[in-house]
Amino acid sequence: MGRRIRVRFSSTEAGIHRSDDSEGTRTWIDTVTDTAMALRGPCPSLLLPLVLLAACLVLASGHSCIEQNFNFIRKHVDFPKTPPPNPNAYCNIMMIYRGLYGKAVNTFIHDPVSKINSICSGKGKPKIGGLYESNELFSITQCIFDPKSLSFSYIGKEKKMKIIVGCWNEIAVYYLEQI
Repeated sequence: MGRRIRVRFSSTEAGIHRSDDSEGTRTWIDTVTDTAMALRGPCPSLLLPLVLLAACLVLASGHSCIEQNFNFIRKHVDFPKTPPPNPNAYCNIMMIYRGLYGKAVNTFIHDPVSKINSICSGKGKPKIGGLYESNELFSITQCIFDPKSLSFSYIGKEKKMKIIVGCWNEIAVYYLEQI
């Protein structure tokens, strides 16, 4: 059984018109080819390939592993440890000083960079996704943003624990936060 189509809008300049069938379905029709045109809109299935493409472009853009390691050190390494009066004060000072204020969680490692990088060159256990877990314990301070405090400050927690890092050319370039 054929559908009754009623034309509501047409544009001779554009060469398209919108039609509504008897069930209320709107269709855009190209008057030149007399075929229905696909609707345009956001396509979430393209998001993952775009994110992967962006990641590949960043990796291929000439950012060396040395530069990535430098960023890792700026965000996560404080050796020797800066001596504030308590862990909360330490986090508030360091997060502002390192330009990380507002970040929900950040960990500072208080061991030499050479010890951290050794995780990537044999002193770490491979994990899924190119990550490595240290065989040894590291001295760290974990800074957790406290949105409930009136001063919008950080809560600092000092720990000794194994750490997990992402490696590139046997140097650490990423820290996996563990809460």
